[in-house]
Amino acid sequence: MIKYYIYDEIVIHDKIDDFWVNIHRDVIDLTPLLQDRRDSWNLNLEYMLGFGGKDLSSYFYKDGTPRCETSPQTGKKRVLFPPIVEVTTSDMLRTKEKIWSQDPKYKIGKLTKQERQIRIINTLTGTTQLMKVCEEDTIYDIMVKYKRFYNFHASSYIWKKKPGSKSRRLFFNKTLTENGFFKENHGIPPSIWLYYSDDLTIA
Repeated sequence: MIKYYIYDEIVIHDKIDDFWVNIHRDVIDLTPLLQDRRDSWNLNLEYMLGFGGKDLSSYFYKDGTPRCETSPQTGKKRVLFPPIVEVTTSDMLRTKEKIWSQDPKYKIGKLTKQERQIRIINTLTGTTQLMKVCEEDTIYDIMVKYKRFYNFHASSYIWKKKPGSKSRRLFFNKTLTENGFFKENHGIPPSIWLYYSDDLTIA
């Protein structure tokens, strides 16, 4: 199953021990490569560090092939992004004959096609949380994110589209759009209503 990310989730991975990039919506985790090369560091890898969490699409074609230019000094072709030539010293950390921009071992997900904003209203605590999520996220995915960052007991709530006891529950295996949450109305994000339940069978 493909995991989707908003841009804010990618940009924070910008360190040598936690390093992601985005190429034509492919989210690529290059942490294993950088960790493997700590004892054989070079200027290419040092240059790469400045691009942590960034979009490298302008340096590559959609299939991950690096773009090239003609050197004005030599007249020869050279890649626009020199770190693409770097590989791990361990064959276990890469796919044979694959450059890292095309290596499935490093691809961990996709950048969302569209970010969505939602309000999650907790009727028990009286709090409202504004969240950014992916268009492709299911309600279950959103619940997991909400549980991780805001309320550890999120799975103990009934998730509804509208307030009130007669409002139907949301389908956890469907996205916001599939649950009837369409584009924001006059800039106001749609709301999900949480009702606490002590029924352990829903958790």
